Amino acid sequence: MIDKVLIEKKLRKIEEFLKEIESVQIGDFEEFKNDIIKKRFIERNLELSIEQIIDICKHFISALDLKEPETYSECIDRLKEADIIPEGKSSIFKSMVKFRNILIHGYNGIDDSITYSIYKNHLGDFRSFITLIREHIKKT
Repeated sequence: MIDKVLIEKKLRKIEEFLKEIESVQIGDFEEFKNDIIKKRFIERNLELSIEQIIDICKHFISALDLKEPETYSECIDRLKEADIIPEGKSSIFKSMVKFRNILIHGYNGIDDSITYSIYKNHLGDFRSFITLIREHIKKT
């Protein structure tokens, strides 16, 4: 059974992290790249937001008795297969999970231009996830 209260707490945490990210004022890429404190703050809040997404996916997988994923990226696939996440959005959310892995494990370093692009152009993807999950919860 899906724990709607738990899911809503996690969604609100994502919203909280997004507000924190949006409170940071950074102009251009050079400023972002050179301000290590703001850059790390944004990276960490993105990481925490993505971890909430993963936790939500894992909860749905367990609650709905879906096939166990081998990777966090496959968690997104399971929600797509269960018609919780649409086909068109799943690749975006899988990219988020892969980015989280880069942040945590530092594979070949973190490309600042990707982090900056997420900060400037893709915070709405997190809100899309929130909306999709809330819509699904309302139906159940």
